[in-house]
Amino acid sequence: MIKIEDLVGGYANTTIINGVHLEIEQGEFFALLGPNGSGKTTLFKLITGQLPIKKGEILLSGKPISSFSKLEKAKKVAVLSQEVHVSFDFTVEEIISLGRYPHQKGVLKQLSKKDWQVIKEVMEITKVSHYRKTQFRMISGGEKQRVLLAKALAQEPELLLLDEPTNHLDIKHTFQMLDLLKERQQSMGLTIFAILHDLNVASLYADRMALLHNGAFLDVGGVNTLRKEGQLKKVYEVEVNTQSHPTVPKPQLLMTPNHSLHEEPFYFKDLYKIEQNDQYIHVQFDKPLRTISNGVIGEGIQWVNHFCNFHVKKNYNCSHPKQDIRMWMEIHDIPYEQAVGMMTAVKLKDMVVIEKVIEGIAMLVIVTAGVGNAVDITTEAKKRRKTQVGTINTMVFVDANFSDGALVNGYMSATEAKVKALQELQIKDPDSNTIATGTSTDALLLALTQNGKQTPYAGSGTDVGKGIGQMVYDATLKAIRKYLERVKN
Repeated sequence: MIKIEDLVGGYANTTIINGVHLEIEQGEFFALLGPNGSGKTTLFKLITGQLPIKKGEILLSGKPISSFSKLEKAKKVAVLSQEVHVSFDFTVEEIISLGRYPHQKGVLKQLSKKDWQVIKEVMEITKVSHYRKTQFRMISGGEKQRVLLAKALAQEPELLLLDEPTNHLDIKHTFQMLDLLKERQQSMGLTIFAILHDLNVASLYADRMALLHNGAFLDVGGVNTLRKEGQLKKVYEVEVNTQSHPTVPKPQLLMTPNHSLHEEPFYFKDLYKIEQNDQYIHVQFDKPLRTISNGVIGEGIQWVNHFCNFHVKKNYNCSHPKQDIRMWMEIHDIPYEQAVGMMTAVKLKDMVVIEKVIEGIAMLVIVTAGVGNAVDITTEAKKRRKTQVGTINTMVFVDANFSDGALVNGYMSATEAKVKALQELQIKDPDSNTIATGTSTDALLLALTQNGKQTPYAGSGTDVGKGIGQMVYDATLKAIRKYLERVKN
């Protein structure tokens, strides 16, 4: 669709773009990325003809773009720049109707029935129809941007050039605009070349992208270009961490400010307080911890500082557990958005708390346990007996800095230790009469202060992994023994 060959250009005697090569295919959404001063706007102006080309060539559909007349170019290419200034006092409808100029025939260039159909359609899809008779100068910057997009779409171009198209838009209208462009791309084969500042937005919408650095392309490729943390750090000069979006297979970026890398030292035991009564156990930390859990709420990998285990009756109706835990937290003024919540039918007074320092690492483990629902996960699935009181809920807090991989390692270490305790006590699955591996409703939390040098491992071959294992094993043994003694009595 558009091909750039050895392009060189800039302002007067200053060269900004140095020998750029790029090819964008028909129907592609291509994003141009780079920090301020990298040359993005200069490249955009060279493509649109606002700046003269010193060297190289730009081809549009295989022909030099300079060979097209202005009218021919306007039928193929539409431009939406950052500027929203309009010299004359036109209405919104009049601004949008200018987009039909390349398609109008005759000397008087009057709008045809088809022109009005297109104008009406683009006003509706850009959600500016109710402004149609409003003077352009009277609407907000975001509304102006949508009007100018409608004008560009009214041209019915094959190629749409966008310079920061969401610059004046809030989150809602940013996604509305980009969803609209993506739909247009997919349904009509529209080719889109867009300068974008927001790397996360670019990842979600672009098919390919180029990273511009000092007037040259450092990288051109698919969205996984944004997984190259070292490259992004070099270009943007900030700490960058990539992660996967939770629902679509695209990378998302997290920027780390320098101030957060230099925290004041603290004493682990001073960070938390434990409240326990017949209704709940509440562990509150003064600072958020990095957590991985399968709690009823706060599940997955999170940053939270409230950790709760609620008591429920043996015949608890568990049809709405998330709503129930949120309600209980609200009653006790615990912010559920910053919490991990579990539930159990065992007596909370039987909880086991172990605090230790192992190999210089401070740890806290809290376990409540019942084994009435003991299950051997390796046996054939079948309809189980009526639910009994029995859940092993484990909370592990460690004063260390884990990578995401180490979080998973540590979670495995805690699980292995729990299974070892069940084996030691010969706890059996009553349906199969084999040694249980857990209960059907176990919950496990691992929480880290993220203090100190980061460790990538926390498995059984590490001091911290062994420490987690030892403490979880000891706490689980004691908690199950308390439960068994209570059942016996």
